Amino acid sequence: MDTVSWVQSLDSELLSRRSAVPGRKPVLRRSRGRIAVVTDAACGLPVDPSTGHLQLGVLGDHIRVVPIPVMIDSTPQQGQIYPEASDELTRDLPLALAQGLPVRTSRPSPGRIAETYQQLHEAGFAGAVSIHLSAKLSGTVDAARLAARDAPFPVTVVDSEQAGLGLGHAVIASALTARLGGSANEVAQTAKTVASGSRSFFAVPSLEQLRRGGRINRVASLVGSVMRIKPLLALRSGEIVMVERTHSMPRAVARMSEAAIEHAETLPNPQLGVQCCGNPEDAAELAAQVRPYSAQPVPVIELPPGLAAHLGLGALGISVSGSS
Repeated sequence: MDTVSWVQSLDSELLSRRSAVPGRKPVLRRSRGRIAVVTDAACGLPVDPSTGHLQLGVLGDHIRVVPIPVMIDSTPQQGQIYPEASDELTRDLPLALAQGLPVRTSRPSPGRIAETYQQLHEAGFAGAVSIHLSAKLSGTVDAARLAARDAPFPVTVVDSEQAGLGLGHAVIASALTARLGGSANEVAQTAKTVASGSRSFFAVPSLEQLRRGGRINRVASLVGSVMRIKPLLALRSGEIVMVERTHSMPRAVARMSEAAIEHAETLPNPQLGVQCCGNPEDAAELAAQVRPYSAQPVPVIELPPGLAAHLGLGALGISVSGSS
């Protein structure tokens, strides 16, 4: 299922469910006086590069996505900075990863985030909830807090302790709360509830990209390389940790599927999403395996460049979230 169709179906389902809550008016008002949602490109949701809006119709009007810069070093002396997602980055990143070129990411600048807050203020929003990639993986949360100090309206910054669709699910649920007239506190609480109940798992062919990016230590990377380990990774309390060592990618993916299903069975209306880096056929097969355990169709989404740069070519991931 394509990403836009999936998020629109999720939007419709959650909106219908929320509209049925006693005391909650199912009226979608205009932006003036309402709360906006700001996030970053690590959410993994479809973004129109020309506007920074999610490609989700009315829901996208309430969300802004701040890009995460990616740097590819073609030589030790020369590199190229991609300030935001683009067709050029989509083309160049897999090639760089396949060639073993150094790939790095940088947090968005406080000034870039401040521009987003200013634009939302000028559009008539009364405030924003800024929901971002785990602070233990990126400085984006710190940049958002700096930008919020001088924002023209109140901004609540939330560290999701998530990445990829674990963050994306929280963003969608929060935007729906905002659309239904929720206060900043209600929108922020929605984000925290969904994010804290989410689990994200990743299977990677190699730990080298994570080591280069400083996301795991050198010893763990060397041990994994020498022993030819294909690790199962998870996000726990905002950090990437190795939860199991396997000796083949098929085994790592099988264990990841089992872990995702186990968590999904503990949640009301679980929502699963599969993420990949250059291996859509494997991802589609994984999505079909876990579909019976998801309340919604399971999308297959390319990892956003800011995550693919660290997980590497051939990575697969699953995020599992529940309703707020």
